[in-house]
Amino acid sequence: MQVLELDVGNTRAKWRLLEDGIVAQRGTAATGALNALEVQWAEFSPDRVRVANVGGLRVAAQLEALARKIWGLEPLFAQTSAQCAGVTCGYADHTRLGVDRWLAVLGAFRAGGGTPALVVDCGSAVTIDFLQQRGQHSGGYILPGLRLMRDALFHSTDAVKVTFDQAASENLAPGTDTQSAVNRGLLVTLRSTIEQCHADATAAAAGQEMGLYLTGGDAAVIASTLEIPYKVVPELVLDGLAAACP
Repeated sequence: MQVLELDVGNTRAKWRLLEDGIVAQRGTAATGALNALEVQWAEFSPDRVRVANVGGLRVAAQLEALARKIWGLEPLFAQTSAQCAGVTCGYADHTRLGVDRWLAVLGAFRAGGGTPALVVDCGSAVTIDFLQQRGQHSGGYILPGLRLMRDALFHSTDAVKVTFDQAASENLAPGTDTQSAVNRGLLVTLRSTIEQCHADATAAAAGQEMGLYLTGGDAAVIASTLEIPYKVVPELVLDGLAAACP
């Protein structure tokens, strides 16, 4: 059985082809260029297409048209639900929780065997979600990601105009030039937030093991600054799709 799974974000989309539950192929594309995948995807014969989409209605319509044209299939679009696969959504109105966050939580619940966890998606925005005992999601935080924070300084100041520099971020000592001061400062902000959230979640878990899962495009660079145990799971959102769209 073949299943094509897609995680469509605001700027990038990730996909993978499963054959009997095993990843056979995977790839990425710009969200605005999904039609360019038609030739490659035409070689596949999926029985179903599962989609996590935060790219908007236009992207959803594009994917629907593409799936009908290539395979004659209707994609299954994941939606946030009040409960799913042992997890209870912590939002008062579950429809207001982004589906990518929901799927990441489902993926973490599955990966950790139901143990409490902190789930961090390091994309354009950084989202932090708390997963407590017995699969209770208890909400979280949303803050700008590295690029958004850097862009805010670039466009809102006259002098603080820098780009990302990996070398400037390899340690978090105070920067001795604007480039390193900005890049290290952004990482210090996110590191401090994540570690404080993890400490809070650990205290709330009353001694139970607390997992920390990071996903998203900036997961690796942010994770490298942490001083607590973590797991980087690049396809955590995709891992949650099977629960939401069985």
